[in-house]
Amino acid sequence: MRHSRTQPGYVRSADDTVQRGCPHCDWHAVEHSYPALISRYHAHLRETHHRAWVRS
Repeated sequence: MRHSRTQPGYVRSADDTVQRGCPHCDWHAVEHSYPALISRYHAHLRETHHRAWVRS
């Protein structure tokens, strides 16, 4: 599904992705939307780096 430019946090085409790494370890994720990526990142922090997650 393609999202318009007026919807922030989404990639512009089916081939685009957003990615993020963890500053505390070697964890890395790639998603097709920014909200999905942040959700995965916070789940990782919650499970692996609980103190960092509480501070965020």
